[in-house]
Amino acid sequence: MRNLLLLMIFGVYLHGIRCTTRCPIYGSIAACTSHSLQQVPVLPPYITVVYMRENYIREINQTSFSGLEGLKELDLSWQRVTGLIIRNNTFERLANLTVLHLGNNKDLQIETDAFVGLSNLRNLSLYRCDLTESILQGDYLRPLVSLETLDLYGNRLKRIQPALYFVNMIHFQELNVKLNRIESICEEDLLGFQGKHFHFLNMNSVYLNGMTETGFDWKRCGNPFRNMSIEKLDLSLNGLNVDKAKLLFNAMQGTHIHYLILEHSNMGKSFGFNTNKDPNQQTFEGLKNSGVKLLDLSKSFIFALQYAVFSPLKELKNITLAHNQINQIHRGAFFGLENVQSLNLSSNLLGEIYSYTFDNLPNILQLDLSYNHIGALGYQAFSGLPNLLILDLTGNSIRNLYGSPAPLPNLQHLRLADNKITSLYGLWDFVNTVVILNVQNNRLTNLEDVYIVLAKFKHIEHFWYGNNFIQWCNLQSNISVPLINSLKLLELRNIALQSIWSRGKCLEVFENLGKLLSLDLSFNSLQSLPDGIFNGLVSLEEMDLSFNSLTYLQTDIFPRSLNVLDMSHNFLASPDPATFHSLRLINLFNNRFQCDCHLKDFLMWLNGTNVTFLDPGVAEFSCEFPADLHGVSLLNFSSHYNVNKAKTIFGRKC
Repeated sequence: MRNLLLLMIFGVYLHGIRCTTRCPIYGSIAACTSHSLQQVPVLPPYITVVYMRENYIREINQTSFSGLEGLKELDLSWQRVTGLIIRNNTFERLANLTVLHLGNNKDLQIETDAFVGLSNLRNLSLYRCDLTESILQGDYLRPLVSLETLDLYGNRLKRIQPALYFVNMIHFQELNVKLNRIESICEEDLLGFQGKHFHFLNMNSVYLNGMTETGFDWKRCGNPFRNMSIEKLDLSLNGLNVDKAKLLFNAMQGTHIHYLILEHSNMGKSFGFNTNKDPNQQTFEGLKNSGVKLLDLSKSFIFALQYAVFSPLKELKNITLAHNQINQIHRGAFFGLENVQSLNLSSNLLGEIYSYTFDNLPNILQLDLSYNHIGALGYQAFSGLPNLLILDLTGNSIRNLYGSPAPLPNLQHLRLADNKITSLYGLWDFVNTVVILNVQNNRLTNLEDVYIVLAKFKHIEHFWYGNNFIQWCNLQSNISVPLINSLKLLELRNIALQSIWSRGKCLEVFENLGKLLSLDLSFNSLQSLPDGIFNGLVSLEEMDLSFNSLTYLQTDIFPRSLNVLDMSHNFLASPDPATFHSLRLINLFNNRFQCDCHLKDFLMWLNGTNVTFLDPGVAEFSCEFPADLHGVSLLNFSSHYNVNKAKTIFGRKC
């Protein structure tokens, strides 16, 4: 009985003392994450940042942070208990706190005056805390006069009705209510936000099920964003079909919105279905005075772009329509969009490009048509795009390039990778100003293409040609690499160069590339490098020869300018370190080193060089041969065998 009484007294005593478990301290940061804490521990007074997530703290109160008046950031998110309680005046002494993370605390209980004292708090995170609309309606947030960002993602709000004191939060500019089941948003609900400029208002996945096309009084609801301006508004995943979107946009008339996100909307009749409608000229009429500059309608069901569909949005500069099911672009679809500079139509179902397809886009700079089903470029395709700089046709089904597309006089970047192109003939007729060209992963078979591209495109600097199965190199008599060119990067990976060079063909391909800085020859089954093959590359800095079958390197094979070399995954047995004299970085991983006396110079160089070995580094180098040393680390071999077995390894004749 006496012992039990002593234990009870001792337990009461301990309960009154704050936990003194030490957390790792890094400067002024206390890293208390996942320390099985049940209370806030005693910490040095100079601490300014505390990470205390993933613990077992059930309650914090007025005494929890005594002595930590200098605290600027506090993370108490993801406590492994249900119902964390934040008592009144818990933070009253933390006037310097600017960031508070309380997210992912299930059934979080916040007393009304819990945030008293947080006059300088700028960012408050309360995501997934099972909070209701009372968090905005009540006085909980009143003390946060400096609040800028509030994260209420994934709670249980049914309405957004901020208290009127939000009007006095002059710095408040970012609200996240994503994944709350909001019935509706009306003008009278958001009075507390009037007069504000939101940097980001995230209303993604709030459903708005109460705002139906019929049965909902849209006129009485009014403009939910009246007297506000919004830099970025996300209304994605809210079931907005064409009719509902039109009603909502009409209600929003006059609200300034710079960037409108409508991903995963229900707009569009999809492919083969007619129950829903594609957007039309009236859909966005309500936004004509909103000054929308960026519109994201990706991941929806749009099948056809109808005449003048976006014409009310005359200030648009960027349109994203990726991942729809667009198969048709009607004449005049882009009427009224003279200010558009970027159009993304990637991952749709477009099959052909006609002369009228992109009418009314005179100032477009970037056009993304990647991953469609484009099989041909029709006569005068791309007409009316005199200022286009970037064209992406990656991942289509283009077979040839001689369908007489309209010239693109200012195009600088052309992507044609992942098509079915068998010849580059005709390419230079409509794009001859290209600086960057990518024709990877096509069906090109003649290495002559490299010569032609360099001869025809006087300004080309970057050329990707890899993953084409090259079978021959038959040069026309008048084709050669011009003496004057601007090429800086050449990618020739996986084009079967071994079969070309072994026949003595195209050995002068690098002859005049004096400005080339980077060369990729990986995955070419190269067994040897022809003598002098790189002599013309006097400026080369980087070379990739990985995943070949090279067993030997001439000591003078590389240009003196070379400082980065990838020789990983080859068959070098006894590399001569003289070959690497100019290098700063090298990768020799997974070569098949022959651990005998021929490796002596390499091992000495390995131990003394200043060259940096790229990951996974020297520690992973190992002997391949002889069999009794297979798998032995080169570092161990160098230090152990070189000293203790010099007579049997390096002393014997080779």
